[in-house]
Amino acid sequence: MVIGKRLYIILALALALGGCEVIPEAERLVPVDTPAGGGRRHMLVEYTGFRCVNCPSAAETAEQLQSLYGDELIVVSMHPASNPFTQGLYDYTCPMADSLYLWMGGTASTPFPTGNIDLQAADDGYLIDPLEWPGQLLQAMQDTAAPYLEVSAYGDSLTGELKIEVAMGATAAMDCRLAVWLTEDSVHGVQAMPDGSVNSDYIHRHMLRAAITPERFGIPCSLSTSVSMQILDGRCPDECVADQCHIVALLLDKDDYHILQAYETTITYISDPLAMPQR
Repeated sequence: MVIGKRLYIILALALALGGCEVIPEAERLVPVDTPAGGGRRHMLVEYTGFRCVNCPSAAETAEQLQSLYGDELIVVSMHPASNPFTQGLYDYTCPMADSLYLWMGGTASTPFPTGNIDLQAADDGYLIDPLEWPGQLLQAMQDTAAPYLEVSAYGDSLTGELKIEVAMGATAAMDCRLAVWLTEDSVHGVQAMPDGSVNSDYIHRHMLRAAITPERFGIPCSLSTSVSMQILDGRCPDECVADQCHIVALLLDKDDYHILQAYETTITYISDPLAMPQR
């Protein structure tokens, strides 16, 4: 797909959100012509819990799919507080995980594991069994049209402040929403296993830790104009291992919120504050 313009949003971001400052129009960045880039990428949301004995098998399915499709698939593992499989002595929950889970129709009695492709409803609703993930993903991959999305993320290794640059573009004017999340990979924790044992050093992959943009489905944005927005006081959560964290950005349909494009990147940590990207 040929991209006519590339539009920039720069966010100096917070996990403990303080407030938002919309930059005056005169200070906003100007769209520039760029070549086409990036293919369609999809997201698998994996709802899981440390008390769920079948969830490790679902995690293996997610890893196999990501290994098969590479950069075309982003996996985000979510531990929603509204399901008893996530409740107990250990807390891997995240408010955004619970918000999305409830929006998708999840309840305290929803069987785990379960998941979703691209925040898109399937024939039986949003939550689908892991056995259905491969087929639903193949069906989603039939739609190859997508806006352009690319993300760069930087962290101050001394203060933990994050700065994230999001580039977007489309061949025609498009209103959508931008959501930005922080995930952590390879979190060592506790997990009930299929054989009835408990693994106290289980590796949880792609765990959602925080939503960076406010609201369940992020912030409104238009790909026909450039916008610069600043969310104050951004930093990586204290409980996270900084160099295992990733930034996931999503462009969502403004009406039904299904994912139009997704992108995942690691965070580059810089020790010299003057070397951090400047707005």
